[in-house]
Amino acid sequence: MPRLRVVRLVSVMDVTAREDWTPETGGSLAFKPYPCEENARGAPGGVEELGPAADRVIWVAAEVFSGRRPFQQLASLATAELAGALTRQASRSHDRLPIRPGAPRIRNRRIQEPRDGVAEITATVVIGGRIQPIALRLVLLRGRWKCAALETVIPS
Repeated sequence: MPRLRVVRLVSVMDVTAREDWTPETGGSLAFKPYPCEENARGAPGGVEELGPAADRVIWVAAEVFSGRRPFQQLASLATAELAGALTRQASRSHDRLPIRPGAPRIRNRRIQEPRDGVAEITATVVIGGRIQPIALRLVLLRGRWKCAALETVIPS
């Protein structure tokens, strides 16, 4: 049985910016313990829609973790802090992970907006015939959704 390695890339700035709320999560992303509904609000003028932005980040992350894309392509969708962490991860992984057979596929995703300009997403994707969980935090910066935190478990 292959060992599992947790990839936890969480921006420290994003966590410390919330002085009024500190969840007890032990370093993990915090999600509400009940099912959520997708945001039905339309995007205001000039602001990128959340659903397609979340799907794009999930898809690129799945392709990075399947070895089909370099880490730099995921870093381009991330905040500066997370992009730095992805760059460090890329140097440890020689820019790509081993290629897994079969194209990755998104099974499902849930989006929650704990407050304006912040979205937390959970998704399951199929990579190399195995189901992989992915958790993301997206923040709205200058009208674009950027990934501020990413958590997953990938076989090593």
